[in-house]
Amino acid sequence: MPKVSFGDEHLIFELEPGDSLTEVEPFDSDLNWDIESFPTGLGGALFNDIISGGRPLVVLNDAYRPTPSGIILKEIKKIYPDFRADYIIATGNHPAPSNDAVNEIFGGFERSPDSQLFFHDSRKIDDMVKVGEFEGQPLFLNKLLFEYPAIIVIGSVEPHYFAGFTGGRKSLIPGLSDIESNRRNHARAVSFDAQPLRLKGNPVHENLMKLIALTDLPLLISIQIVAGRNQKIIEVFCGDLKSSFTNAVALSERVYSFKPEKEYDLVIAEMRPPLDRNLYQLQKAIENCAAAVADEGTLVAVSQCSEGIGNEEFYDLAGRLQNEEMVLSYSEMENPPLGIHKLSRIIEMKKRFDVKALTGLKHEILEQVFIEPAVSLGAEIQKLKTKDKEQIDILLVRDAGLLATKSD
Repeated sequence: MPKVSFGDEHLIFELEPGDSLTEVEPFDSDLNWDIESFPTGLGGALFNDIISGGRPLVVLNDAYRPTPSGIILKEIKKIYPDFRADYIIATGNHPAPSNDAVNEIFGGFERSPDSQLFFHDSRKIDDMVKVGEFEGQPLFLNKLLFEYPAIIVIGSVEPHYFAGFTGGRKSLIPGLSDIESNRRNHARAVSFDAQPLRLKGNPVHENLMKLIALTDLPLLISIQIVAGRNQKIIEVFCGDLKSSFTNAVALSERVYSFKPEKEYDLVIAEMRPPLDRNLYQLQKAIENCAAAVADEGTLVAVSQCSEGIGNEEFYDLAGRLQNEEMVLSYSEMENPPLGIHKLSRIIEMKKRFDVKALTGLKHEILEQVFIEPAVSLGAEIQKLKTKDKEQIDILLVRDAGLLATKSD
């Protein structure tokens, strides 16, 4: 019987005669990082200049990205035994990580005793400097970026449900920018031109690139990772922020996308760590798999959500707006509230298929954000059978927080 990951456990469901099951997963089994090439990559990216100019600031993802930052830092330390740096976690609009999360971010890498660790807070304007204006609105970045002689950005590139891909420019914006700039950028995600795997014509990505162009940063090297399951590094791209990201995108799309053979009656979107921690991250699985669902079909996102809601801003917003009509009305505002895109996109998808989730959360929590709770996978199969379907086609997407449907 098929098994679906649910935290440390598994959920099992049965297939009935005639039902079909297709499974897809990230394509990384035959890809391995040539670690011996890393020193050359760093040298070609002028890493010697970075560390010879004084102590650099290293920008790291928070624990909501499966970025093997610790492995990269350990390799840098092997090549440059005297490497010393300070570190800032690019939290964006997320809360500061816990001590356990910090240990996870560094992955066993031991910072030098004199190194400092900072956490960005997008609401603390006093900790930022204005770097320019776009469409008459200011952009602020964390002032620490301008207080060090050089910056090292370590990121990972995977599909992102409305920015196209993570990595690159996102370490700075929204990673280290102000909440109002982040809100204006995220507001562009109400458009369904903002899709996973899509950069050209994506209003969120194009806005990010325009904002990045406003910045005049110190000497910077970008280390962009494409990693497979269990943080297995497939390849590392070093260079400036744009070129390293562009090169990583091409490989990431190969690893983390699939083209479905058809549309399916039931799509089971399995979330795996670290993206299975909370409700806020759950939407990634829904968005990544939406294109594979048949009209009037069902998508069930499976995520334990052991940490609860996560960022509660969108959840509180849903409580204030109360119904779908109000959400769609607010999404059309010139300056919509932060988090409206998460709610409006779910509502729009529900016009075509049922959006459900199987989690460890109370059902009323899911219902508040317009997601229907699922009781079990078997029950969802039986519900589809009541729609005059003798046989149903099922798609099981492994690691659906990262693996995205490639559509025409």
